[in-house]
Amino acid sequence: MNMSISRRVRFGVVLAAVPLVIFSSVAQATAAVTRVLTMPAPNVPESIAIDHQGAIYMGIPFTGKVVKVTAGGTQTTIASFPGLNPLGVRLDSEGNVFVAVPTSGVWEIPAGGGAKKQLAAGPGLWNGLASSLLLGTTSPGPCGLVHPAVPSFGILGANGIAFNKHGDMLVANTDLGTIVRVAMNADGSAGAATIFAGPSCDLWGADGVAMDNRDNLYVAANSKGQIDRVDPNGNLEVFAAGSPLNFPSDLAFGTGRGERTVMFISNFAAFPTSTGAPGVLKTDAGIPGRPIG
Repeated sequence: MNMSISRRVRFGVVLAAVPLVIFSSVAQATAAVTRVLTMPAPNVPESIAIDHQGAIYMGIPFTGKVVKVTAGGTQTTIASFPGLNPLGVRLDSEGNVFVAVPTSGVWEIPAGGGAKKQLAAGPGLWNGLASSLLLGTTSPGPCGLVHPAVPSFGILGANGIAFNKHGDMLVANTDLGTIVRVAMNADGSAGAATIFAGPSCDLWGADGVAMDNRDNLYVAANSKGQIDRVDPNGNLEVFAAGSPLNFPSDLAFGTGRGERTVMFISNFAAFPTSTGAPGVLKTDAGIPGRPIG
């Protein structure tokens, strides 16, 4: 499955000729990161999910596809979205695949295969943000720079979400480098929102997230080129950093025997933070991930 890539991915946006490097006051991470799969441009993964059989699902926005890679390495396209950019990909406990597609809403791909179906339309889908803390900005973020995706794609704001064991929703704010905690009311509606972690330069570019069984939140900080860990009290540490991490955009824990503590990473590499090639990476968190569903 490993395929080499010989040139920097551009995707029609102007990228810096050198990797984006921002220095941190947090101690350097020590977790080892290794490569699972290298993807050739433009088939680079923005999101990632793992099913109970260990297959990897990825949203490939620049080709409008959702792909599946089995544990044996066989790759297939399970859905296409011509002219659109599938981003977030998640699974339920039955193996159904859910895809967030900007301007088109949320789609479901049946576990056994078959045609995709739209669950919610794009225009008018959202009825408002739960809090202004989830808004993004076109101004410089906590590292003193504008997020590199803003000039091309505009305000980012609320991005990856996860729920802790108390039922609180934790939301990554990409532009502001924060994790926002939204308490959930008994009726399922959103309650008060507060800053759980940040703003921090180490959380700048907070994108996809994953939760372990001890309620630690792992954050793909894309523009920092690193993976952060936020404990249940909101304390932040850099978990992994440096090459081959290159604009990491999403995380998913493994599900198979011997892989429950392994965290898989979509290495987007669209706005370079190192020389690492796009594809899928992995690191061991040392703690099992939250089960699917």
